[in-house]
Amino acid sequence: MVKIKFCVFLIICLFTSCKTVKNAPDPYKSDLYLSENLTDFTSRMTDKDTVLIFAELNMEWWIRRDEIKVTKKDDQIRLDTTIKEDSTFEMKYEMRTKKLPQTVIQNVEEFENHFENKIARTRDTSVRQYIYKIISPNDTLTFYTNGLSDKGRAVNEYYKFMKQYYPEEKEFEFPEMEFEEVEGFTF
Repeated sequence: MVKIKFCVFLIICLFTSCKTVKNAPDPYKSDLYLSENLTDFTSRMTDKDTVLIFAELNMEWWIRRDEIKVTKKDDQIRLDTTIKEDSTFEMKYEMRTKKLPQTVIQNVEEFENHFENKIARTRDTSVRQYIYKIISPNDTLTFYTNGLSDKGRAVNEYYKFMKQYYPEEKEFEFPEMEFEEVEGFTF
């Protein structure tokens, strides 16, 4: 008799659990596609969307990767930025991590234009280094650089771009360059 009651109880549990799953709400499906909406992706974002931007700033022996999470809350676009940098400058990957305070973007058009103006960088995939990888819920855009001098200019532009959102942050100040004159050397 106990076995029959247990079997009836088990069948009822299975039936109600299956019924509960059928009535569960559909999971959120984003309509955000960067490849189609790069010029206004922040206005198309919902509070459930997250866009990740990886800025790969590595050059020669210097290794740095900035990770930017773009979210929307109360119709405001927010940036959460984390900087990861090799503190040895010897490619030992002893990473220093710095999380910056969350900031709200006041001029989203300017933010989007920074990437839209560089859309041509997404087309040449033969170059192996990239400056940005932007990941939305539905697609990814990768922005490439062509050689060390191009990468240096792109890093400099990135620093100026980020300085707008973190004006007090020294992490986005391009280092001063010193030139040494060498006797008998001409370009």
